[in-house]
Amino acid sequence: MLSIRILILPIVVLLSLGILSPKVHSQGNGLDNLPWLKTNGRWIVDESGNTVILRGTNYMGMEFGWFGHSEEDFKRIRDWGFTVVRLPIAWSYIEPKEGYYNESYLKIVDKVISWCKEYKLYVILDMHQWNWAPKFGGNGLPNWAVEKYSSQDEAKVGFFNNETLQNEFFKMWVYVAKRYKNESTIFAYDALNEPNVNYNLMNRDVFIKKLQLFYQGAIDAIRKVDSKHILFVEPPWGDEVEAFQDISFNDFNLVLSTHLYTEGTWDGKTGYDGNISKLESDFLRGYNLSLKWNTPLFVGEFGVGSSAAKAQEWARDYVNIFDKYMVGATWWTYWRDDNSFGLLTSKGEEKKNILSALIRIYPYSFNLPPKKFSYDIYNSTLVAQWDQSNNNSEVEVLFKVPSTIGEYFSISSNFSKTTFSFIKELQSINVTAQGGQKSYIKISSNILTNYEVKKTSPNFSSFFFSFSLALNFVLLAVLVFLKIKNLIRSK
Repeated sequence: MLSIRILILPIVVLLSLGILSPKVHSQGNGLDNLPWLKTNGRWIVDESGNTVILRGTNYMGMEFGWFGHSEEDFKRIRDWGFTVVRLPIAWSYIEPKEGYYNESYLKIVDKVISWCKEYKLYVILDMHQWNWAPKFGGNGLPNWAVEKYSSQDEAKVGFFNNETLQNEFFKMWVYVAKRYKNESTIFAYDALNEPNVNYNLMNRDVFIKKLQLFYQGAIDAIRKVDSKHILFVEPPWGDEVEAFQDISFNDFNLVLSTHLYTEGTWDGKTGYDGNISKLESDFLRGYNLSLKWNTPLFVGEFGVGSSAAKAQEWARDYVNIFDKYMVGATWWTYWRDDNSFGLLTSKGEEKKNILSALIRIYPYSFNLPPKKFSYDIYNSTLVAQWDQSNNNSEVEVLFKVPSTIGEYFSISSNFSKTTFSFIKELQSINVTAQGGQKSYIKISSNILTNYEVKKTSPNFSSFFFSFSLALNFVLLAVLVFLKIKNLIRSK
């Protein structure tokens, strides 16, 4: 009997560690529908009223006829802890001939959306343009819509002066919206990427008025067939926020989307001088307008060339700003290149300098907004703080974690009551806390990943494993002592 007890006791003690470790919950298969999202004032919320912050990347290619997307790409994006993909598509591929809609192209879009659904990634369908049309060496409008123009500048002015052509654009969007009106995986429709004209050919004030009418026309057309999806509107070039100061749009479910390439990083070569105040000032132009409109801000593009000076610091500081103001954003872009915006090299290797700044734990969904949160990429530590007038309010938060962190993390909190669990399928930590006015939740990774520089956080699991192992030996020694004592007495 002594030998059996010696074997059983360590097993019992080790199993008891489950009380001190996060519970692992299962939430069904990967194809479960994502909750519908909508706007509520400056926040994006789900069907239960929880605020949601989405972080992710653009995945370019489909707007210019590259269809090399694979399921593995979206698994990798999910594993980085991202929650959304902005997917550029193009009118020229949807309607290559006037009145003919290309089902083959849209079936490829369907497949990409299904992969995003499998890996719990929301999708922004971005009607993209760059250099306006294939005829001008870019992408966007079909050539049949620009055939009478000799330059993209002329074609842009022609489009915004031509209500008949705009109506064709609206019809195309209606065709797309009908297809996806019941798909909750799609977070939003981005009506038109970076609309712009040459102000030497069209007065700026005139263009802004025409752009306002264009957006309202797109909104009205889409709403006739789809009342659920969020719609994005972008200022000229995604950047000229001041142009939208005195206008508004009639819609109940609208997001202002800006693009940030502060100090000219849009060229893929310009770097960073380390002055974060320049980044924050640029960001605040859009953020303040969103507050004025009482609508959410979403940064649809931000990026810097991976080989540019202080590229990691630029990306780190911008995501820190997004954390500070609690807004969503998508990096430009998921692609393979060696020196530009891609998150992978031409050989498919991950660019660790950029990813180290983007990959982080953050509060993805919460019932009560934190006062603030921040993440230290060097110590792999998140701190989220609440300042509640009613200290009996229960805070429930879903923290998104990269798979490189997995289930190995430590949690501390000064709430009077805190419980947590790890939801494997959602790659998230669910924390419920109550009691306390100025309270925090702190989460630290406990394993060194390929993206981290150093680690200073205590190891929660290792500490309790060592403690329990020592306790195990003490109990085992007591058991042996008592058994020997009983044997002596029996003699």
